Amino acid sequence: MTHIITKLFASYFIHGGYPVSQKFPISKLTLALITLSAASLTQAAGLDRSGQEIKGFFNPGTYAEVDFAYIDTKVSAHDNAGAIRTSPTTEIRNGITSDEASYEKGVSTGNATPDSYTFMRYGVKTDVNENISIGVFYDEPFGAEVEYSGDNTFVSKAGKDTIADSSTGTSVPNETINSSVLDPNYDKNTNVSVHTETWTGLVGFKSNGFQVYGGPVMQKVKADVHLRGQAYGPLTGYDANVNSDTDYGWVAGLAYSKPEIALNAALTYRSEIDHKTPVGERVPLLGSPLRDTALGKLGIDPNSALGQSIGEYATTDATVTTPESVNLNIQTGLSEKYQLLGTVDVRWVPWSDFTIVPPLYNAYSKAAVPEGLPLLSYEKDQWKVDVGLAKRFNEKLAGSVVVGYDSGAGDPVSSLGTIEGYYSLGGGVKYNVTPEWAVSVGGKYLKFGDATGQLPNGSIVSKAEDNDGYIAGVKLSYQSQ
Repeated sequence: MTHIITKLFASYFIHGGYPVSQKFPISKLTLALITLSAASLTQAAGLDRSGQEIKGFFNPGTYAEVDFAYIDTKVSAHDNAGAIRTSPTTEIRNGITSDEASYEKGVSTGNATPDSYTFMRYGVKTDVNENISIGVFYDEPFGAEVEYSGDNTFVSKAGKDTIADSSTGTSVPNETINSSVLDPNYDKNTNVSVHTETWTGLVGFKSNGFQVYGGPVMQKVKADVHLRGQAYGPLTGYDANVNSDTDYGWVAGLAYSKPEIALNAALTYRSEIDHKTPVGERVPLLGSPLRDTALGKLGIDPNSALGQSIGEYATTDATVTTPESVNLNIQTGLSEKYQLLGTVDVRWVPWSDFTIVPPLYNAYSKAAVPEGLPLLSYEKDQWKVDVGLAKRFNEKLAGSVVVGYDSGAGDPVSSLGTIEGYYSLGGGVKYNVTPEWAVSVGGKYLKFGDATGQLPNGSIVSKAEDNDGYIAGVKLSYQSQ
């Protein structure tokens, strides 16, 4: 992929663009596209949120920004009312089917993103001299806030049957597996929360229009997962808490600028970051009267030393790795007469390499799959493309529009987040309050792709259709040359 991008860059810079003699007054259009970034904050494939852009680093002189976004989405699905046939004459309907063809539309999960999602990013950079620049940028790159509610198979309720042994079709009441459902204060909704924070330090060296840059990345991550209801069978009531952990990675890139035509282009690579942290887990079935049966399914003698050591609760060290990424950002002048700028932003994230594998969950899942299962994984890599156009109306006011596409990370998707990519349309305006200070506001509408929800073992549990959302962003920026 990098080889292809390099060839495209070389072709454009050598053969395309504008004649050097043509002057494009970039000083009059500086930051005209700042509204595009405000409108580009998004809910994307996998756990991607901010897009991890560092465009502010390429502005000349001293630059600072504070960016705030408000995200409101409607992401609902219907559970699975289909049947699993355990004999020619017997079938059970407990919220799962072995394949998508057997899915039957069930009960609505309600809006799985009932709470608005907010985050911010900020950054500052300065030119030490004509060759060296330094900067620091903060964002919240990965995250999720999902919760199912109502009368569906993702909510624990006393009296509901839960499949304890799908090979025989044996069902037992939910409260037999997890007596906590009888507690009125027990959280009975399936829900997941993931939050990350990242600080990126940058040092750049410029010469003859090119700039190489890079630096360290400090990242903090924490997560909570709660699985509830018939859809999760013997794992109903499962809890996992990923303790807050801080670890480090790096970023590096190459940029090119040509002020005569307002051209700025940057190719940025971010490394993956390994977080080794304690994970607290609970599998209620292993504390229930069915414990010995469950251990037997794992091939473990309940009376052995190993069997006696396995209980309902466990805290073990695990590794959660946030993915690497590549961002390509291009801005260029399109028309001096009409004061137009254009942008193309491309992002690639290999979500197909990403997994969360809590040790107890993985060990217990070996009853279904010999090698065990991850709690969360994705089938495909994410490709995200935004194309924008900005126009300067006068000395103080500029506006922009942006259209976007996100490929998603595969379908079927995890039951913990049932959307498959999106199309988007956004826009915004930027107003220069003074020559140095500016305020930008932007918004974006997202139309999410339909998706089928599945468990890690491939069982189908839901389908999501006709979901959408919107984003509103505001940015305060400072520029001094």
